[in-house]
Amino acid sequence: MKTRDRILSASLTLFNSEGEANVTALDVANVMEISPGNLYYHFKGKDALIKALFDAFEDEMTIILKGAEDRLTSLEDHWVFLYILLEEIYDFRFFYQSLGILTARYPSLAHRLEALNQRLRTTLDISLQNFGQDAQFAQNPRVKSVLLDQLISTLTFWLEEDVMHGRETPAAVLIHQTVLRALLTVAPYLDGDQQEAQRQILGKYDQVLG
Repeated sequence: MKTRDRILSASLTLFNSEGEANVTALDVANVMEISPGNLYYHFKGKDALIKALFDAFEDEMTIILKGAEDRLTSLEDHWVFLYILLEEIYDFRFFYQSLGILTARYPSLAHRLEALNQRLRTTLDISLQNFGQDAQFAQNPRVKSVLLDQLISTLTFWLEEDVMHGRETPAAVLIHQTVLRALLTVAPYLDGDQQEAQRQILGKYDQVLG
């Protein structure tokens, strides 16, 4: 692994475990046992590290979102998509665990996160269409807009909420719990037997964690 990649990997590990506010570029250099000058050769300080990590995160999220466009038709499809999406967010979780503080300190990051959420909203909008033309949100654009707002909120603040409550839930469990919350948010608005839809979603949750 190239030195630049090793620095980013070490930075991500430290930011995730200690929190971005508690880590300096010098901490990264010390963990890697390299000189501050060597680190500075590759990244001109902590801001550059944050930007490079977000570049990598944004690239991965773009691939995931593009891969899901108009391809989510079944409960299994939606579950897998949401799990992969949340797993990627978890890998870069320091961006989301203190979201308000981080975006206040890095205003450009706030704009990029908002743009990423807009792309996510577009993907979710397309996925809702695949649930059926008779669903309540398909008949009422206002309902659909509010539902999308709720989904974006769930998929944005799940990590911050876990930190706030001091739960430290294991990653796989937390991700599946969040997928469950997202899909149960949609279930009451589906066409057909809504209780059956809820039963299938809960059954899938029990299956993956059983």
